[in-house]
Amino acid sequence: MIGEPEPYVAVQASPAVSVNPNLGHERLLGISDVSQMTGLSPVTASKFMKESGRAIALHRRVYILESSLFAYLHELEVSKPCH
Repeated sequence: MIGEPEPYVAVQASPAVSVNPNLGHERLLGISDVSQMTGLSPVTASKFMKESGRAIALHRRVYILESSLFAYLHELEVSKPCH
């Protein structure tokens, strides 16, 4: 005899990004974080992250490691200083 099927139970996934995302001792920065840190608009911050060549795309979102952002800023400071 076949028993009654188990009822389907939906499980809600946890949010993709926590309030304080850390990778070891590295912070993973999103567009809004870079925008706040640099004073750039979110659109410009996104472009800046992508042009650095260090951006990470995860599930249609763009991130950059904090150390990579500072390394890129330092490279710009050395290679293209303002006159």
